[in-house]
Parts: sequence; C-alpha cells; structure tokens
Amino acid sequence: MTGLPKGVVLATVVMVTSYLYLQWIPATFDVENLDLIESKVLKFWSENIRWPSKNFTRLAVGINADVDLIVSGVDLLTKLGQVPGKERNHNALRSVSDLQETFTYFFTRGCAAERIFADSQAYRDIVKAAISLDKVEKYIGGNAALMAKITASLFPEVKIQFVGPVGPRLQRLMPKNVEIPSSSLVSDDEYHLIMEYKQGQTWGASTAPVATRFICSYDASNSQMTMLETFFASLPQFQPDIIILSGLHMLDGQNEDFFASRLDVLVSGLQQVDSAVPVHLEFASMATQDFIKAILEKVLPEITSLGLNEQELAFAAEVAGGPYGNQAEHKGQPLIHEMSDIILWLLGKYGKSSKNPTSRLTRVHFHSLTYHIVGAHRSHWSNIMSATMAGTRIAGMQACDVQDPDPDIVDLRIPLEFQLFSGDNKRRFDPETSTYTWTIGDYNFVFSPVLVCKQPVKTVGLGDAISATGLMFSQFIP
Repeated sequence: MTGLPKGVVLATVVMVTSYLYLQWIPATFDVENLDLIESKVLKFWSENIRWPSKNFTRLAVGINADVDLIVSGVDLLTKLGQVPGKERNHNALRSVSDLQETFTYFFTRGCAAERIFADSQAYRDIVKAAISLDKVEKYIGGNAALMAKITASLFPEVKIQFVGPVGPRLQRLMPKNVEIPSSSLVSDDEYHLIMEYKQGQTWGASTAPVATRFICSYDASNSQMTMLETFFASLPQFQPDIIILSGLHMLDGQNEDFFASRLDVLVSGLQQVDSAVPVHLEFASMATQDFIKAILEKVLPEITSLGLNEQELAFAAEVAGGPYGNQAEHKGQPLIHEMSDIILWLLGKYGKSSKNPTSRLTRVHFHSLTYHIVGAHRSHWSNIMSATMAGTRIAGMQACDVQDPDPDIVDLRIPLEFQLFSGDNKRRFDPETSTYTWTIGDYNFVFSPVLVCKQPVKTVGLGDAISATGLMFSQFIP
C-alpha cells in the first residue's frame, strides 16, 4: 500500500465546513473566518497522515453477522401503535412496550445502544412491521461483518477472511473480495432492527440531542456465538497477521452459566493465538454488569486492542470501580479529560505493565461523535497519530455516505477550550495543530476532533469503520 485509497484522498481534499457552534468559539477566533479553521484541520490531516512502515496484509474477522433492517425509530413505533410514554432502560426486551420505553430512554440521552429481545414471537411481529414500512433498507449487519466489509472497500490490498453466520441474502451483500469459508454458511439469515433518529427529532416531550440509533435483535446463532469454535479452527490455515473480533454483546440475553461457558471458549481460543498477532476486540452496548465485569477481567488481558464508545467506556468504569462511572448517564458531549482519564485507568488496571506483565492489552481506541482518543503502549504500537486522524476523518465521510462531501454538510463540534487529562492546563483548540499528543507512564495518547456530518445518512457501523481504519493505519510491535 503505497498511498491512501482514492476515495479517502478525494474526500480529504474537499471535506471542509462553514459552521461552528458559536457558544464554543473563544473570542480569539474570527467568527467570519470559520471556514479557515476547518480548512486548517483538514490540511493538517492531509499533510500528516502517513502509512506505517509495515502494513497488515492478512485480516481474520469474526464472529457476528446479520442483515440489518434500517428504519426510522419513530416511524416504526408509530406503525406498532405506540405513543410516547415513560422512559425505562430494560436489560432485555419482552414486548413492544419494553421497546418503546427503552428506545425513549436512549433517544432522550442521544446514546447509541443495543438490546436483545427475549420473546421470539414479539420480535418476529416487530420485524414484520418494519419490513412493511415505506422506507426500509437492508444492509450488511453485525460489527464483525461490517468491519470486514469496510476494510475490504477501503483497503483492497488486504486479504480478508470472515467467519460468522452468513445466510443467502447476507452472502449476496458481502464484498466479493472477502473470503467466506463454507463452514460459515447457514441456511437462514438473521435480521437485526436498526431504529435510527436524527438530531432534533422529537418523540413526545423528548428531543434527540444527536443523530444515532437504537438496535434490537433476536437470533439464535449470534446470541449463542455458535461460530466461535469455527472461527478459531479457521485461523491455522489462514495465517492472519491481525485479528478482529466482535459479538460478545450478543450474549447479553443469556443466563450466567451459558455466558460463562462461551467466555471460557473465547479465552481458550485467544490463548492459542500467537502473541505476534494482534487481536482487536470491538465492544458494543451491554446492560448486564456482571457480564461486563467478566469480560474486563477475563478477556481484556488476552486481547491486544480494544475499541469502544463513551457509553461503553463509562459503563466499564462504573462496574469495575473506575473514575467517572456516573458518566454512563451523561447527556451530551463527553468531557475530553474524563474520557482520557478512564482510558488511562483501563490500561493501568487491565493492560500490560510491570504489575501485570502477562497481559497483552496495549491499545485502546475510544470514539465518540465529536472526537477520538487513542492510548497505546509506546513499546508496542507506532504510527498512532496517523491512525487516530485517519479514524476521525473516515467518521464524517462514512456518516454522510459521500466520497466528495460538500462543505455545508459537516460540523466541528468540540469545545474549543478543554483539558486533555486531569491536571492538564486548560488549552484552546489550535486548528494549525489540530491533533494533540501526550505521554503518561508507558502510554502515548492522541486526541483528534471529528468533522461531524450534520444530516447523517448512515449512523450504523460508524464505530466499526473508525476502528477498522485506525487499525490499518497502526503498526504493531510484538
């Protein structure tokens, strides 16, 4: 790979914005020259994003996959005869009423979330209603399948093998340059429901503070991780130089004994992976605290890299005694220094260190709507500044679903005065050097803002696109 993918290069050249929230603009900035601020951010990215000296060439991805039905959340609830009601965070959904209450809970907070349906018939009825809507789209679904698709499109030189439950419709949707072993093929597709909403959209008395989505599902294969053994059995023949895993969140609706048994299989498989091959785990929303704590304690020391958003990061801190655990209930933009502090705590508690030398965890990629932070062990990862910038750049492009974005369709939304970490002096955003780096202990950190799509076309898979891109621009040092 000698250069950036064509679409990425074109998008980088033209992605500028002409609008910035005035309440975040320090007096030293000329309000009439806001375009110049975004232009300088993009110029810095273009001039400083570099490929690592050694690229990943063989990527193994697993294990969750489905067909996503993407609909308007408000339209679907209306079709189901629901009216705006109380908000309540149900750990598992058993009725249309549970769906309405949990959707409203996260809609009000503007938080992406995912829940499992416990009643198969209720879920089938909801899917039937979704398919009957005037506006319904069918896409590749599942974090793992999406990361395989995105990597295949952005990095066509990378040889990719995907293992997961691939039904007939999903097989037709998957890119032709993604290798799917016959052991992954199943007779029936799994369907997941993606209930999207836009910033400013209303549901009763609630107004969505950001554009995002609520996901619900009921499926046999993903919810039981039936492809877990198949995935690890495929690795010796494929010989990957990097592995991406996702789908643990689908176990959230299972009982404790079943969850523990599947986690044991996962840990056993991870322990057989050569330490020279980095393993990235992409987190997703879960509700059961004991399950999250078990993943933190048992799985994190066996993986190399972790990707997650603000809700997942804050919930991890809440269940494991980390800082700012109450941020799980935070409304709006997460504070930069708080997220940075939690990442440092996570790496210190579960990552590789003199106190925990057997842990393999050396990298965390945190992504939110408005900014990203990557923390990586300085002895095991390089090129993380380019990786972080590449991740933030793809976020806006993916959300707008355009190759050549118009300057009017994206926003810079970070506060222009902030701290990078607790104890840091308050600083003002400098568009000339829009990406910041710092070191604490064994870890290097990078912060980069996102140019946010004003009217996003696709909110599903943003984290997957971000994590996949950040990984491909990173260099691992065994």
